[in-house]
Amino acid sequence: MVTGDDILGSWVMVDRGTDSEEDAKQALERYGDDPQGFMIFAPDGWMNAIVCWGGRPELPGNPAWHADAPEAEKARAYDTYLSYGGQWTVENSRLSTRVAYALNPGWIGGNQERDLEMTDDGHLILKLSRAWPDGRVMHGWVKWKRAG
Repeated sequence: MVTGDDILGSWVMVDRGTDSEEDAKQALERYGDDPQGFMIFAPDGWMNAIVCWGGRPELPGNPAWHADAPEAEKARAYDTYLSYGGQWTVENSRLSTRVAYALNPGWIGGNQERDLEMTDDGHLILKLSRAWPDGRVMHGWVKWKRAG
């Protein structure tokens, strides 16, 4: 059984996968063939997770300020980046995060749920099942290693 103490600290994404061909195709379009991610679980009960396209290009225009970038480029940056944070708990190897901050405003106030697995070599696997709008259910996973 995975506990909250087991996941404390910082983690770097190693790999991700799914049992859904459609989800795999969308993930490749969204995160590329070298997705990157980072997450932190703090002992005070707060967490933050990021997944993005590895090697995303800078937005055109002034790199210190994104407001002058074309709308299509800003939309592409949004579509290739996922981030959320909030207060987390673990019970029965299930992570629940009450989302306080998110790139997608629709997640704020909701819960993100993941099943947890710890491999013998110390990797953390977060598993997710979700239904698409058409009712199909996909089962995905993200594999993480300790940062450092």
